[in-house]
Amino acid sequence: MTIKEIESLSGMTRANIRFYESEGLLLPARSPNGYRDYSENDLEILKRIKLLRTLHISLEEIKLLQNGDRELMDALDQHLAELESKQISLEQSKEICEEMRSDGVQYQTLDAQHYLDAIENMTDKPVPELEADTVPKVRSPWRRFFARQLDLFIYSLLWMIFLSMAMNTNIANRNGGKDILDTFIGLLLMLFIEPAMLRFFGTTVGKWILGLRITDGEGRHLSYSKAFSRTWTMFLRGMGLNIPIYNLVRFWRSYRACEEGETLDWEEESILILRDKKGWRIGAYVGAYVAAFAVLILTLFIAAMPKHRGEISVSEFCDNYNRLSEYMDVGSGSSLNESGEWVKPEYDEYDDPNTATVYIDIGGNGDEPNFLFTEDNGAMTGMDFSKELHDSDEFVPSYQNEMILAILSFARAQKGCSPFSKDIDHIIKQIAESPFEDFQYSVQGVSITCEVEYSGYTNIESMSTLWPEEGVESDYSFHFMMAKK
Repeated sequence: MTIKEIESLSGMTRANIRFYESEGLLLPARSPNGYRDYSENDLEILKRIKLLRTLHISLEEIKLLQNGDRELMDALDQHLAELESKQISLEQSKEICEEMRSDGVQYQTLDAQHYLDAIENMTDKPVPELEADTVPKVRSPWRRFFARQLDLFIYSLLWMIFLSMAMNTNIANRNGGKDILDTFIGLLLMLFIEPAMLRFFGTTVGKWILGLRITDGEGRHLSYSKAFSRTWTMFLRGMGLNIPIYNLVRFWRSYRACEEGETLDWEEESILILRDKKGWRIGAYVGAYVAAFAVLILTLFIAAMPKHRGEISVSEFCDNYNRLSEYMDVGSGSSLNESGEWVKPEYDEYDDPNTATVYIDIGGNGDEPNFLFTEDNGAMTGMDFSKELHDSDEFVPSYQNEMILAILSFARAQKGCSPFSKDIDHIIKQIAESPFEDFQYSVQGVSITCEVEYSGYTNIESMSTLWPEEGVESDYSFHFMMAKK
């Protein structure tokens, strides 16, 4: 029999049955899938327990009776004496006990249903003894909700860290469909990580901080399969698969059911236990959220750092440049090879030109600047690039992306530059705001210089471009240089 079937046949609640199992009065068999399989004998034991508890006989007495350490006749005699001595006004218990006494019943052959029917005919009031025989039901819906939210944030944080560190993805720029994908991945991680945590620790980070833990009916950790089933059912019935609107409906229904003390769908094979409600847990919860946000911010700073640092070679500079160009989503689509030469992206001859990605370079003639490097024993010591035009009808780009990426790839790669260093940020801000102005800085042991001169051009600030003035002789000279001191 399943738990639902034995609930119906015994007239007991699931909480009663689980409590008696935890007390060792009931030991149901297990089916191959791990679920409890109750027998007719289990049903009879429950009916006997129900009868004797209805008669206010203690659990300790029932345990002695079931173990054969005490005779039912002796137990009835003692119980009758206690009822009379305490002058308990429970006439139904007294009458049934006297009837059982006169019938000369024995525990092993006790027909509990006969006497249960007699009690039911006497009164329709609930039986207080059975109501007390339950594992305390944890309600606290808000505590459970906030524990879940912290766990979900942590699962999403793990995905964000993977994207940043392993996939070179700027998570600060993810939006639209990518946000939906990130949410989906976070929920997918929940489905697999949470069961593992319940299997080995009996709790999750959010639950542990707020004093919650989960066990099976015997107080042990759930198996992975049962923990997975619990998490999946919660995701389906509690979160509504996170489908907009529907998830709010499921949240509300679950909240109401929890408030009313009902057994939630995902808790049929598990028990939620609340250790305590100490005030320090609220502070710890807020602290955990702050720490998680700090890790997220730290991830953003670290991911924006160049991969190769210290005494880097030209090839390592080029790798830094390419990775940061991809991370910041800037550039014309070309990349630097190990020698520092520009390489155009290669497209398959069968690519559909209508769907292939098109890179647009606003650099006038479409050529990227030629990077020149200096080295000392294989270590890069500097680089520069320049551009000169005279009486040309070409429009001129600012080269601000090239300058910013070069600074980040070299100056920020220097030993001693941390993710939180602000000196380079000041340079980048000036380049972004005034790309056609001279500047000279010295940061992290690197001298950075930019010299720009032009005439006969109009500065189109919105496009960071110089446009030649018609009918006017134009001159343009640009030189950017970085060098170790």
